Amino acid sequence: MKKPSKELEQWISAAAEVADGAPPVINQPLHVLFGEAVDVAKFFERYWKPEVDERGHVVRPGLDSAVGKAGKGKKKPAGAVGRIHPKTGDEILSLQRATQEAHTRYLLTINPKGEDPAARGRFLLNELTAVLEWYFDDGVEDEKDAQLARVDAAHADDPQTADALASALDDYAHLAEPHRDEIDGLGGFESGYIEEAHAVAAALRDRPASVAALAGPARASLDLRNRLAGMLLARMNAVRTAARFVFRNHPEIVREATSAYERRKRAAARRAKAKGSSEPEAPAAAPPPFG
Repeated sequence: MKKPSKELEQWISAAAEVADGAPPVINQPLHVLFGEAVDVAKFFERYWKPEVDERGHVVRPGLDSAVGKAGKGKKKPAGAVGRIHPKTGDEILSLQRATQEAHTRYLLTINPKGEDPAARGRFLLNELTAVLEWYFDDGVEDEKDAQLARVDAAHADDPQTADALASALDDYAHLAEPHRDEIDGLGGFESGYIEEAHAVAAALRDRPASVAALAGPARASLDLRNRLAGMLLARMNAVRTAARFVFRNHPEIVREATSAYERRKRAAARRAKAKGSSEPEAPAAAPPPFG
């Protein structure tokens, strides 16, 4: 495997300063985190400075107003998080690239061929959920809608693990099976995705069940990736927290900085709760062992 890039190397020492035994709580897939990191960095650049009119009057504040006089001009160590500063947006983009590289290196450590069943699994899960939501949304609330709502609710708070993704693939594929003929070709969906979802789920369960089960190099690669992801998320959250404060009178701007993924999860959970409130609750299945 080739040497780490200079960008990754510059963050490795900062990642080593992250406390051991304190893994980041990241409740979203990495590809979502990476995409939202770019969005947050763009938001930071767009709203760092205030907007002024032709007379020099501030018509919309900027994020820089949250720094305060005491914090301006101070240089923070590479690993420092906390309050935002003029380079926070640049740090987010740099960390996003470094974390992506660290993730790729981890995948190549556990699978030298570079195959990533998780990436295929996320694609299949997106296809299954999209086609089921469209097909079941016929304007009539019936048992199909209730079934989808229960599956949505069961996976609304799934952790980012191979076992959780495998469980979701199996559940949505089982839900799709009775309707395979009707949904085949609908919006480009292929019925073969149903069988493939089960196959990918089995492949995901064959992967090491925990960090402790990984060999030394793989464990070290995963640890580095997780530390970098935590540092990335911390800076994104710092921008979002500052946005809620600075733009407290501009809710439409605050919304630009929030996570669309988390909003969709909350909306799905609310829909599932509303649909399930009028019928007996189905017994919950035993959760799979998470890795």
